Amino acid sequence: MIIAETERLRLRHFRKSDAEFIYQLYNQPSFIKYIGDRGIHSVQDAEAFISKVEDNYQQFGFWLYLVEDKETRQPLGVNGLIQRDYLDAPDIGFALIPEYCGKGFAKESSLAVIDFAMTLGIPHIYAITIHDNIASQKLLLSLNFTFNREEFLDDSTEPTLVYLLTFS
Repeated sequence: MIIAETERLRLRHFRKSDAEFIYQLYNQPSFIKYIGDRGIHSVQDAEAFISKVEDNYQQFGFWLYLVEDKETRQPLGVNGLIQRDYLDAPDIGFALIPEYCGKGFAKESSLAVIDFAMTLGIPHIYAITIHDNIASQKLLLSLNFTFNREEFLDDSTEPTLVYLLTFS
């Protein structure tokens, strides 16, 4: 199911056939450094992850989506909304294969996710990142998120920066 299309991108629900890509993305050194090890250490782990994502689509009406090139259908990364137990609204989460970073794909796909969130009637969304992830912080500010607070979230040993985007 396609949830958004932009000039260059398509955001769609994950499919089982995306497991190899998810495995590769979630094991990129930059992904592990800035987002963390999500326990996807094999293609089978990625398949199980995709099954959980499919359940979350049903439970919440949103979750992460595959970001692909609209013309070639080449997967570039993921972007979407995640409802965490410790936040009162979903947060936007995104990651790209490093070769696609710096080309505007994260911003383009994030704008599509923000538009989608607005159609769901969500009053605001969060974004979380770590101090070292300067690129994500700059992107969030360019998307009109504002710094909200610094907090130790989800049993983290280092503080997380929490940003907020309120829809008016």
